[in-house]
Amino acid sequence: MKVLLTGAAGFVGSRVARVLAREGCEVHAWTRGDPRGRLEAVVHEVRVDAFDLSDTASLGTRVAELRPELCIHCAWNAVPGEYLHSDENRAHLEIGLRLADALVDAGCRRLVGIGTCFEYDTSVGVLSEESPVNPATPYAESKLALFRALDERCADAGMSFAWARLFYLYGPGEHERRLVPSVILALLDGRAAQTTPGDQLRDFLYVDDVAEALWGIARSGVAGPVNVGSGRAIAVRDVVLELARIVGRPELVELGALPYPPGEPALVQADVRRLVEECGWSPRFSLEQGLEASVRWWRDRRSP
Repeated sequence: MKVLLTGAAGFVGSRVARVLAREGCEVHAWTRGDPRGRLEAVVHEVRVDAFDLSDTASLGTRVAELRPELCIHCAWNAVPGEYLHSDENRAHLEIGLRLADALVDAGCRRLVGIGTCFEYDTSVGVLSEESPVNPATPYAESKLALFRALDERCADAGMSFAWARLFYLYGPGEHERRLVPSVILALLDGRAAQTTPGDQLRDFLYVDDVAEALWGIARSGVAGPVNVGSGRAIAVRDVVLELARIVGRPELVELGALPYPPGEPALVQADVRRLVEECGWSPRFSLEQGLEASVRWWRDRRSP
């Protein structure tokens, strides 16, 4: 199968590239930046192309030349501290629409887009695909707007479409400002790992399991939104304390040193019945295994 993978050098995209290569797909990995590093493991198994999707003058031509059978669209700005309110969200919404038009014109059979659990009203707690939506940031608003537009556009054109709503992912290669790597790096450096009290419950999923889930969604033919999470919630404090146990520096953890962000929901958990029953997916990594792999990845990069 010929697959177009956008955002292929990103945290999620690079792991999807590995799964697609393992499955024998002809992978065309499009990246905006330098593909080295995250794609190094599959650089000889995928066709890496530096292409900025905002180049709308060339986008249609490039897709028409490629004529992919499947597109997994991972490209989006996800830099912690800026992505939630970035002006780039609107630009990525427009890019997604133009990409879909180009895929339809090229005869692509299936599109899988990447959404977020923050499209939902997170005050609900346990979230199914039927839960009410209530995006509270430009990021979530743009994701939801793109889902709605693509759902209509693909239905009109006869192109199969699914929308994977990701919950709390983590793993090697994650941006260092996110929760898991920020705690790991503080502990490895001998600094205090300062967090909120950590009583909020969150649905964490290891990035390799996320990639497997996206492949499961892509090959299943399931339509519409599909939650991608573990299906269970764990207290943030328990994640932090497990990391401290693995690193061996529990005395450096300072739970409650930071306040909860305004409007922080008590529980965000995915109902993953569609993912399990309709896509045949199940996680391969326990939370402990995923956190150990994350610590090992960062520790290797701290070694002399």
